[in-house]
Amino acid sequence: MSRSAECVRSITPAEVRQLRHAVLRPFDPPEKLVYAGDDAPDTLHAGAFVGGELVGIASVCREAMPVGSDSRGSAEGGAWRLRGMATVPAVRGGGHGRALLEGCFRHIRAQGGDLLWCNARVAALGFYERMGFAAQGEEFEIVPIGPHYVMTRRL
Repeated sequence: MSRSAECVRSITPAEVRQLRHAVLRPFDPPEKLVYAGDDAPDTLHAGAFVGGELVGIASVCREAMPVGSDSRGSAEGGAWRLRGMATVPAVRGGGHGRALLEGCFRHIRAQGGDLLWCNARVAALGFYERMGFAAQGEEFEIVPIGPHYVMTRRL
């Protein structure tokens, strides 16, 4: 399989949910992996493809930072949330995550957004830091997924 994304494009919420299940939440059936904001008109679901195969996903929607975060922003003030970012293990390190995030950054800026935040798994901190995100606050647990940090990036 090629190590670089051939295409990053908008996909449907149903397409996103299949990879959410396979990579992020195998203990939940795909039909249960509907996130708040998935169907909002300005939400972007992006997919990275290699040889026509979906190998990575990312979703961004308008959502205010959680209460108690060090770098709060409101949805009205340009805050967006990244959810369900994943790449299949066979292609990790091939630039697919970077390509997905760059597409998300363009979409958010076009919508007038200026802040992107996410709950990042501890195992993915290095990736997010390389993409310009900074951890905010203390580590916290999302059961049954594991330890996370709120991370932010100004756009």
